[in-house]
Amino acid sequence: MSFLLILLALTVFASGSTLASEPSHGFAYFGEPKYPEDMDHYDYVNPDAPKGGTARVAAIGTFNNLNPFVDKGILAQYIDPRVFTITHERLMTESEDELATYYGRLAETIEVADDYSWIEYTLRKDAYWHDGVPVTVDDILWTFDAYRHQASSSWRRAYRDIERLEQTGPWSFRFHFTESAERTGQLVIQTAMFTPQAKHYYQHRKFDATTMEPPLGNGPYRIVEVDPGHKLVFERVKDYWAKDLSITRGMYNFDRIQLTYFFDESVMLQALRAGVFDYHREQNEKSFHTAYDFVGRRKGLFKAETYTMGGAYGMHFGVVLNMRNPLFKDIRVREALALAYNFEWANRVFWHNGLRRNNSYFVRSGLRARGLPSGEELALLEPFRDQLPERVFTQPVPLPENAPFGRNRDTLLQADALLREAGWVVEDFVRVNENTGEPLTFDFVVSRTDFERMLTPYVDNLKRLGIHTALRKVENNLMVNRLRNYDFDATIRKFYTFAVPYPSRMRSQFTSQYADPPNMLNYAGIKNPAVDFLVEQIAWATTEEEMNTAGRALDRVLLWNFYLIPDGHPVGRHVCYWDRFGHPPIGAEYMRWSGFPNLWWLDEQKNAKVNAGFAETDTN
Repeated sequence: MSFLLILLALTVFASGSTLASEPSHGFAYFGEPKYPEDMDHYDYVNPDAPKGGTARVAAIGTFNNLNPFVDKGILAQYIDPRVFTITHERLMTESEDELATYYGRLAETIEVADDYSWIEYTLRKDAYWHDGVPVTVDDILWTFDAYRHQASSSWRRAYRDIERLEQTGPWSFRFHFTESAERTGQLVIQTAMFTPQAKHYYQHRKFDATTMEPPLGNGPYRIVEVDPGHKLVFERVKDYWAKDLSITRGMYNFDRIQLTYFFDESVMLQALRAGVFDYHREQNEKSFHTAYDFVGRRKGLFKAETYTMGGAYGMHFGVVLNMRNPLFKDIRVREALALAYNFEWANRVFWHNGLRRNNSYFVRSGLRARGLPSGEELALLEPFRDQLPERVFTQPVPLPENAPFGRNRDTLLQADALLREAGWVVEDFVRVNENTGEPLTFDFVVSRTDFERMLTPYVDNLKRLGIHTALRKVENNLMVNRLRNYDFDATIRKFYTFAVPYPSRMRSQFTSQYADPPNMLNYAGIKNPAVDFLVEQIAWATTEEEMNTAGRALDRVLLWNFYLIPDGHPVGRHVCYWDRFGHPPIGAEYMRWSGFPNLWWLDEQKNAKVNAGFAETDTN
C-alpha cells in the first residue's frame, strides 16, 4: 500500500506553553475526516461480505526471508509494513475514499502538540498478538528501540527525527521529536505508520537476521505454511482482535490466502489458465491483450477486467540513467538517449496502445506540470535559474511525439546533433569521443522478460546512432543486489510519488543526501540543489495549492534534466481472475488498488459454477 503525509489543522496559540489538539480517532490531510468516530463501516466495503474460502495468488521470482527489518535476502510479499502487510497492524491506517485521511487501528486516539514537539497515542486495550498476549506500551517502547538500533538503515532513518519515546500512562505513549526535526505534518505520518513487534517473541530470537520462521503478528492473517522460495499460506485469524471494529467491517474475508512463486511469467500465466491459482493483477499490456483468449474466458468462467485507478501513477516506468557513470553526467547525452527512445512505436507494437507517455513524474496528480510554469512556480524556480536548463522556465514539458509507424527519424537526427555537440562523433559507424576515440557504450540490466522486450528495439535504435549497448537479463537475486549498490549503467524502475507525496520517499528517490548511501531509491544519483529545495517545499506545504505548486516546479526540473527516459503508464489497470469472487466497485476516486485481497470475498454460487466448469473439462 501507499506512504502518505498527514497534515493536521491545528490552532496555534500565542502563549509560550506547548498545547495540543483534542484526542481524535482520525486525521485528514486537508479539512476534516469524512467518517465520524461512531461510523458503521467504510462506504467502499461490503459490510455483509461472507467469510470463508481460499484465495490463491501468485508472484514472479522467489523469497528467502520473512524478516522485513534487515537489508538481506529477498523478502516475501504481504509482510512488509512499509508496503503492504496482512500479518501486522500499524497505529493508524488510511481510508480508500479520501485524499489522505488516517484512522486509528492499534491506536484508539491520537493527540498532537500544537508545535509538533510531541505526538501522543492511546492504545486500544483489546489488541492481542496471535498467541493471545496483549499488545502493550512495553511492546511499543521495545520496538522503537529495536528499530533504532537493530533494524536496517532504512528503518533507522525513518525514525531519526524522534528523540525519545515516553510512556505517559498505562495505555498511552508519546513520541518526542528532536530540535532539528521538521515541525510539520510529516512527523505524524512517521508515527502513524509505526508497526509494533512483540517484545516477548524476540527475547530468544535475533531481530537483525534473516529467517524463514513466520513472525508473530497481530494482524488479520498469520503465516501457517512456508515452502521456502516457492509458497506461503496465510490463514485468517478467527479471534482477530479487530474483527468487530467498524473500521474492519467487510474486510479480511478469505479463510486462507495461498501465495505461490513462479520463476517465469509465461509459466505463471499457463498456471493461471489451468486454474492453479485464481487471481492476477496483470501489468503487462501485451499479456492482457493476448494471453487470456482461452476456453475458460470464452465460457464466462474467467474475467479480464480493466478499471481506472483512483491514485496517482507517479513515473510509472522509466529507463534510469545512472549518473554515477561519468558518461551520463552530460545532460546532452541524457537528452539524446531520451530522444532516441521510440515510445509510440513500442506502444503500438508491444502494448496494443494500452499506455500513455509519462510526460510527468506525477501522472494523474495535482502536482503534474502542464503548459508553461505559473507565476508561483517561477517564484520557486528563479533562485536556481543559473543551475537549471533554460527550458524549465520557457517551454512546456511534453517530449516530442513520434509517429507510431516506422523509424523516429526526426528525433534521431536531433539526438545525433546533441551527441556531436557533446563531443561524440561517428567513425566507421561507431560513436566515439572525438578526443580520446573511446566508444560510447553502456549496459542495460534488467530482471524481467517484459523489460527485455521493451528495451530490445531501443538497443536496435541506438545502433543507428553508432551506440552499441548490451542488454543483460539477470536473475532476481542478483538484480536486487545490483540495485542496492547501484551496480548498473541503466535499468528500468518505477518512481512512486502519490497524489500526496510522502516526503521521506521523495527524498530517498530524488535528493542529494540519498545519492551515495547504499540501498536507497535515488537510482539515478541525482544531486541537484533545486530538486532538494523543491522536495522540501512539498514536505513543508501547509495547503494543497502550495504542495501542488512545488510539485509542478519539481516536475519540470526533473523532466528537463533527463535523469531517466520516460516510458508509459497504463490507460487502465487490469485484474484477471477466475470468477469465484465478489468485490466492491473497483476504481473509486481515491482508491489506489483493486482492493484484493482485503475487500474481496468468495461467492459460493460463482465458485460452484467455476468448479463445475473444471469438472466438465476433466471429463471431456
